[in-house]
Amino acid sequence: MNFKVNESEQKLRGGYYTPLPIARFLVDWAFSPGAKRVLEPSCGDGIFLTAIMDNIRDNGIRTDFQVDAAELVTEELEKANDKIQLLNKVGVSVNGHNVDFLDWIVKNRGLYWDAIVGNPPYIRYQYFDKIQKERAKFIFGQANIEFTERTNAWVPFVIASIIRLEPGGRLAMVIPAEILYVLHSDGVRRLLEQEMEEIFIIHLKEMVFKDVLQGIVLLLAVKRRDRKFMPFYHLNGNNQSLKFKIIEVNGVDELSDLDLESQIQNVIKTDFEGKWMKGLLSETELDVCNKVENNSSVLRFKEIADVNIGIVTGANYFFVVDDKTLNQYRLQCLASPMLAKSNLIKGIVYTEKDHVENVTNGKPVFFLDFNKFEIGKNPKEINDYLMIGEQEGLPARYKCRIRNPWYKVPYVWRSEIAMLKRCHAFPRLVLNKLGALSTDTAYRIRLRSRYNNRERDLVFSFINSLTFLYAELEGRHYGGGVLELVPSEIEKLHIPLCKCTQEQFDRVDKMIREKADIDQLLDYTDYKILPKLDFSEKEIKIIRNAWHRLRERRHRI
Repeated sequence: MNFKVNESEQKLRGGYYTPLPIARFLVDWAFSPGAKRVLEPSCGDGIFLTAIMDNIRDNGIRTDFQVDAAELVTEELEKANDKIQLLNKVGVSVNGHNVDFLDWIVKNRGLYWDAIVGNPPYIRYQYFDKIQKERAKFIFGQANIEFTERTNAWVPFVIASIIRLEPGGRLAMVIPAEILYVLHSDGVRRLLEQEMEEIFIIHLKEMVFKDVLQGIVLLLAVKRRDRKFMPFYHLNGNNQSLKFKIIEVNGVDELSDLDLESQIQNVIKTDFEGKWMKGLLSETELDVCNKVENNSSVLRFKEIADVNIGIVTGANYFFVVDDKTLNQYRLQCLASPMLAKSNLIKGIVYTEKDHVENVTNGKPVFFLDFNKFEIGKNPKEINDYLMIGEQEGLPARYKCRIRNPWYKVPYVWRSEIAMLKRCHAFPRLVLNKLGALSTDTAYRIRLRSRYNNRERDLVFSFINSLTFLYAELEGRHYGGGVLELVPSEIEKLHIPLCKCTQEQFDRVDKMIREKADIDQLLDYTDYKILPKLDFSEKEIKIIRNAWHRLRERRHRI
């Protein structure tokens, strides 16, 4: 966990300066219908005000509009003051507001604008102060969106902007690329789909902000002309008239040459129901996805198995140890084999042989189950080991302090299959042949009764281009190209469940252990699995190419 005390001032206020070419691109688009009332909800040093000045110089001086520029940090607004004065001198009415935007917007319910531009702050909810948390929850409530503490400051900023945008108004913002996929953005995606008649996402492949692993997109959206303010919105998920398109460009330098009008002329009206990653697929790829979703032989993961989180220890380094530690503190009576880090699991099955190899290499692969511990009936060395945990402050850690005693970890049980929480190349299930336990770095998978004894089939059937594609569509991305799937996302994955022989299973396991080329692996599994479910060779290639493209995109951002 990242603690507030350890974070930089820039990260705590979420301020990252927007390059002028991006600000100009957004302002030019938002102003093109002739905006009269303009809002910049996170003014910063005033780069969007500079872009507004450039716009009126390029298109002829016009003073028939006014600008509200909100900024929480006094020093930042002072930096923008010279731009405010410059615009005021040419006759544009600009008001600088030294306010918390969310607080200001809640207290001033009669304010509306027909153009809203900016780069909202990127701040985790855990770093909000009490008032900010209350305001964020209120704004979520106004939009009838379920609130989550996993949210980020940019989300309520965008929600508030949607609500306060006039019918026909334009929203143009720099947004984290996570808007396309993370769960906590689902509500704002659906709100945008419902309230907007056009949504265009400009995805910049290059990393724009120095020392920030998060990629960005430019969000361009036009509000429906029949929309009036409603105190509560109802997300009905039925929006077949929306124009939606994701446009990819290599970097900021290409924005000046981007012919947006030609890009959006032939946009198909569609409704992704919050699944914006599908916007990266071609019409042909979407047609194949529709076939997948209408194929009764392709199951959802939740139809086959339950997904549960692994054992939550609160301090894996203390509860998961190596053989040397076992011997030093005579902990063998408490120890059970553990599926630990992903780099210690080489294939799609975990066996006694794998475990012995990890033990020999000094890896921490033993879980200490102190539920077996009895005071006064165990070796003194175990008490000494517990004292180490107490001296390091473990009883005060949240997950430990809510237990009594702190060292007895609950929900210790084994599953037949494990799934690694994060991956880089591709996700995989692991047949737990050893019967090892697993920490929360992996999920515990248990088959539903109707699929009893088909663990091997499920693990084998998971390795295919179709399931990999849906993992990219459903999951979320992290710096360095990491893919993560949470249980609710795993449950939605499409699984072409087929029977496999032991020989076929062993061959795939061997290929993965030997780090075979991914296409060689899929050339084997795809053509063992997908033709049985009525997918042609052409469709298999379409699915494979779509997965490749989305995975390569993830590795870039």
